Amino acid sequence: MKQAIDRSSQSWLKILGKGMVTIPKNWRESLGIDVGEVVRAQKIGNKIIIEAGQPEVPYRVYTDSEILGFLKEDKIPKSLLAKITNKLKSSK
Repeated sequence: MKQAIDRSSQSWLKILGKGMVTIPKNWRESLGIDVGEVVRAQKIGNKIIIEAGQPEVPYRVYTDSEILGFLKEDKIPKSLLAKITNKLKSSK
């Protein structure tokens, strides 16, 4: 007996620049996938499986302002930079 195919679960998707694929809106809505969320992808043979859900991921995505703050905090003070530069020059 043949298994019935649910056509709403199939779609042809176009691969865009940098390999991007758009998941149809009705699929995203039914799976609860929102902008900026992480999904899991697996390559099995010639298939790609994308799984919805919010798994525990070992990293955090920082905002642009947080990154700028980190860079600002990470700068070496000019006085210390001058001392290090002088030490390096004198050790040559």
